[in-house]
Amino acid sequence: MKNICKLSMIILTIFLASCETDVTNDITLNDAAPKLVINGGLERNIVTPLLTQRIQLTTTGSFLSTDDLPVVEDASVTVADGTNSWIFSYNGNGFYENDEITPEIGNTYTITIVWNGETYEGSDTISEVPRFDDFYFEFEEETIATDEGYFVKFDTTDPAGVQNFYHYRLFRNNDFIIVPDPGNSQVLIVSDEFFDGRQRIGVNPNDEVPFQIGDIATAQQLAISENYFDFLNELFVQTGNLGNPIIGNPPPASIRGNLINLNNPNNRALGYFYAVDIEEDTITITEN
Repeated sequence: MKNICKLSMIILTIFLASCETDVTNDITLNDAAPKLVINGGLERNIVTPLLTQRIQLTTTGSFLSTDDLPVVEDASVTVADGTNSWIFSYNGNGFYENDEITPEIGNTYTITIVWNGETYEGSDTISEVPRFDDFYFEFEEETIATDEGYFVKFDTTDPAGVQNFYHYRLFRNNDFIIVPDPGNSQVLIVSDEFFDGRQRIGVNPNDEVPFQIGDIATAQQLAISENYFDFLNELFVQTGNLGNPIIGNPPPASIRGNLINLNNPNNRALGYFYAVDIEEDTITITEN
């Protein structure tokens, strides 16, 4: 019986190998018209004020291409708050910049982009971010979910009676860090639904990023709009699950941003034009 089973396995293996065909070179995809992609928005940061506000414009590329996304060099970009308007000038590599605008709390900012004969518009509103009550680091032993190391934490108090949404950024030695993971939608963004008006102790902006002695750690807490929160949630869920061996890839879906094509509503731009307020602090990791 064992010999029969072994023989059957050998025959099956030979059969499967003989049926295997490389069809990679036979794949032909129809290239769709490139879509406009926006990366960036307005950032108010009283700790480290930005001298220049930057917004990058690119287009979608071929699905099988490994090249960087094509940049948009010939767009007209304007941002307005209902009273004033600012022109963003092209400065290379798809970046449009302005050094005169100073984002203010409570203002709604609308971006207008004219490109390829069509006009796109999108808006977002800046809400004030709570400041850090304390900023520090703690050493933690290795667990099943996290590596051993020093973790940056902060205490902060959420304003009472106001619906707030937050996004966290973490930098190691001035390099932005993000680990693609399904948990991003639960860790890197959060609403105050369950802690409205309360002080939060030991908030870890990213529990998957340990630091070592000598590292310079910077954490940011961003106050974001509900619509931007929803956008980031969808973005983190889809990108975090890519290649997950347990749950597999999520069904592909278009993540809708806030840029609307005024000439052709079906040809929406990708990405999100945001307006945020930022609290941040920096600390050097030292041995306790």
